[in-house]
Amino acid sequence: MTEPKQILLLVETSRVFGRDVIQGISRYAKERANWLFHFEDRGINEGLPPSLKHWQGDGIIARSPTRPLAKAIGRLNCPVVELLGDGEVQTAEVRTDEQRTADLAIDHLIKQGFERLAFYSFANSWWSDARRDAFCENMSSRGLTAHVFPGAYKGSQLPYPTWRQSYERPLIQWVERLPKPIGIWAVGDSQAIRVLEACRSLNVSVPAEVGILGTTNEHMICSLLSPSLSSIELNAVEVGYKAAAILDAKIRRQKTKTSRRKTKSESPTSPVFVSPSGVVMRESTNRLAMIDPEIDEAVKIIERDAVHGLTVDELAEELLLSRSTLERRFRQYFHCSPSQQIHHVRVERAKMLLRETAWPVKLISEKSGFDLPENFVRYFKRLVGETPRQFRMRFYGENATQ
Repeated sequence: MTEPKQILLLVETSRVFGRDVIQGISRYAKERANWLFHFEDRGINEGLPPSLKHWQGDGIIARSPTRPLAKAIGRLNCPVVELLGDGEVQTAEVRTDEQRTADLAIDHLIKQGFERLAFYSFANSWWSDARRDAFCENMSSRGLTAHVFPGAYKGSQLPYPTWRQSYERPLIQWVERLPKPIGIWAVGDSQAIRVLEACRSLNVSVPAEVGILGTTNEHMICSLLSPSLSSIELNAVEVGYKAAAILDAKIRRQKTKTSRRKTKSESPTSPVFVSPSGVVMRESTNRLAMIDPEIDEAVKIIERDAVHGLTVDELAEELLLSRSTLERRFRQYFHCSPSQQIHHVRVERAKMLLRETAWPVKLISEKSGFDLPENFVRYFKRLVGETPRQFRMRFYGENATQ
């Protein structure tokens, strides 16, 4: 048996995104590589620990927010996969698909009855700017006006600048001036909390007047808040899995090179983009429950029972509505039929099972609520643009289970 490769992880454990990245890396190693990990608890803005300045190993996966840390990692002279960087000298090799993230945010807020939408961030970092630009482009393509907070912090190169008291007044003034009702998408959960605090100070009702959607889905924090915070799950596990695959390929290529320095300079020509998992809805955006409680209940029933074979007739019967009334009112808010939403939920469940299990497609079809495997494949391809097999191959590669 070959000796295990020594892999250094410089990924924050203080945030759910970093912990999920580590989970994805671990999954790849268990399935496809013989790796021995070196890591320790760390925050996002920490530098290279002194004990690691002369570390000798086979590869590194890092989320380095500063150039000094990136340079220190480079001096370790081994293959590196960067997941953060400064956006200029060094950028992420695996990144969240910000266009898809913005699309999810806008769709969710519109479906909750918010006709006006806004974006908030006080961090002027490359990934924050990319999220903002994706929001503005998406809104423009829909013919909608984007309200964007104008006072992004510009005094630091850190991608995660800390909150300052001086930011509070501009935020409160901005929220006060915004037309109501309005849905606000915040670049991160920590910044969504600041929007919630601004609404409290103004006695603005959430979600009746302002809906607030965060990003990253820090589960414990989102549930702790009052109202609880809706947030976008960014699928960091897949980010970690794909980062590990890239590092494994770099290490393997190194065997054919005579110069470690040449291998270190190699990098992908473009980043790998990972789509977010979806929106986790909590109280902060659940305006539909106030506008139309019956349709809100319809959504909950679909989320609960779609994978158990729910039909539109059964849904209408449970709500004590005629099918035509249900169809009309559902389309009013969601611009799709209850049947289309049922299939959407089933396909989303199938995507999760394709990523997280090795089950065959036939079993996944059954567990997702489809009556026949051929119907599953047809609906999956219609909604996702590829077959279940092709979707799984993007995640696991050519050895994906049939």
